[in-house]
Amino acid sequence: MATLAPCIWIPERAEEAADFYLSAFRAAGQTAERRGEMRMGAEGALIAIVVDLAGQEVILFNPPDQQAPNHAISLFLTCRTQEEVDALWDRLLEGGGAPVACGWLKDRYGVSWQVVPGPLGDMMQAADPAQAGRLMQAIQGMVKLDLPRLRQAFEG
Repeated sequence: MATLAPCIWIPERAEEAADFYLSAFRAAGQTAERRGEMRMGAEGALIAIVVDLAGQEVILFNPPDQQAPNHAISLFLTCRTQEEVDALWDRLLEGGGAPVACGWLKDRYGVSWQVVPGPLGDMMQAADPAQAGRLMQAIQGMVKLDLPRLRQAFEG
């Protein structure tokens, strides 16, 4: 069976990024490391490191050039509670990350994340047009998503 894993370029800092992500997630682990010779790298240099973050395999590619990630793709992180949103949001911003808007942030490695409380998906599924409109308006007014305020918007 085919599998799918995002591969993120983190030029010359993949090992550092892996350590950072592994410390940020409770459910995390390193599953593989690939070393060898890249075109312009040294023999035995780290090519990629594979981590499991919250049940998702992610490949952190360690190229010797400066092609960095951009916001054209993001990792969608669904959290069970507001406390989990707060903890992961704060952790991912450490060391030079930047909040964006509507639950998006960019971490210190340039990786874009959407940090979303899971109950928001349930509310969106159950919403009538008025509730959906209020939810979208509330989301657009937030940087970090706030579940109590989203529930207020949903309930009207």
